[in-house]
Amino acid sequence: MTLRYTVGPDKAGSTLQSLCRTALRLSAAQLRRAKQKQGLLVNGSPAFASRPLCAGDLVQVELWEEPPAYPPEPGGLRILYEDELMLAVNKPQGVIVHPTHSRLTGTLANRVWAYLQAGGSDGCHAVDRLDRDTGGVMVFALSAAGCASLQRLFQGSEVSKEYLAVVCGCPGESSGCWQDLLWHDKTRNKTYVVRRMRKGVKEALCEWETVSSVTHDGQPFTLVRVRLHTGRTHQIRVQFASRGIPLAGDRKYGASVRADTPALWASGISFPHPDRKSGAVTVRAAPPAVFPWNLFSL
Repeated sequence: MTLRYTVGPDKAGSTLQSLCRTALRLSAAQLRRAKQKQGLLVNGSPAFASRPLCAGDLVQVELWEEPPAYPPEPGGLRILYEDELMLAVNKPQGVIVHPTHSRLTGTLANRVWAYLQAGGSDGCHAVDRLDRDTGGVMVFALSAAGCASLQRLFQGSEVSKEYLAVVCGCPGESSGCWQDLLWHDKTRNKTYVVRRMRKGVKEALCEWETVSSVTHDGQPFTLVRVRLHTGRTHQIRVQFASRGIPLAGDRKYGASVRADTPALWASGISFPHPDRKSGAVTVRAAPPAVFPWNLFSL
């Protein structure tokens, strides 16, 4: 498959390798294979990855589909949407999305790969990510080229992602827009709100609104709908916890209410289909009917 990209003024001066990694969203492995097989072209001619680009240059990248480096594992899988480019599934809470070097089995991707392989597909690529404890809508691409196309789309403003969360307590307002500076400690796998910009600190922006509130065993709980404008590690969890209303079940960020996992759910996603001139893909999934979700009518 061939990816094509016309260099705009904002990318002029970038190297071919930099453009492939950022604008085209190629993985390190995809870029390495393209280099090895002379699949990097600028204006129709083979080019080195270090070549600087000019506005108007046509970049072409040949992608070779290779099967995943992890085994297929048939398992429970709820399909929410499927077409020739992508697959959207309902990810259960507590399930890891993708294998790692130390763990090649038991993940959602193993199940998806088994399903796609049985249907005749050659590839399986996670387009976005969800934390282990977050459930809901997840999108997979059937090819490397499709994944690159979808990831470029997901980096823009045309994709709308919606989450549901149950927080302990009641927000002081019915809705809000929060902007924070977040720093993630990889050693502790914990994110913190900080006061000033420094190395490793990233801006985080989310909008939220109250859906409903209930009291259970003397404890107030509030169901909120959240829309992310940035996708930082543990963003929703830490932004609410830093304001004294942690997600139910989120012991890492201070919740005293016990639940199997933090009450966070990717409830919906909507975006224009990259291969179709009209029409959008809209996928929704409801959280499971377990505590604390069962306190609300969903």
